[in-house]
Amino acid sequence: MCVLSFRREEGNKNQDVIKKMADLLRAGATMLSERCPICGLPLFRLRSGEVICPVHGRVYIVKTESEVTRITVQGVLERLERLAAEEIARAMERGAEGIAELGKWLDVLERTERILATMKTAERARSVKEEVKDEKD
Repeated sequence: MCVLSFRREEGNKNQDVIKKMADLLRAGATMLSERCPICGLPLFRLRSGEVICPVHGRVYIVKTESEVTRITVQGVLERLERLAAEEIARAMERGAEGIAELGKWLDVLERTERILATMKTAERARSVKEEVKDEKD
């Protein structure tokens, strides 16, 4: 009975993954030849340029050490952005007592978002340069 139940769950998970992959394609994503290092499923490039696994979400394909560094920095900044948002919510819940902290965390959030936006703009510019270079070759 347990084995049969497990197989049904596994079948449902497979159907969910296939549905996610189909939804990505319908949304204009491109299926890549690269595979997720965790599950082995094909990766997809969204229109935004982001590469994702239909199961695990965002995946980074890196070719150089500088890309590893850039992605590590981006991950840290995204975690900081989430932390700042959580702290802002906590400060707001405390009302007048949280006002002093609110300004500090709003500054952190604003700076983090500005840096992330700059990084995304630079990444788009790099992608365009690579596409132009590939077209010339």
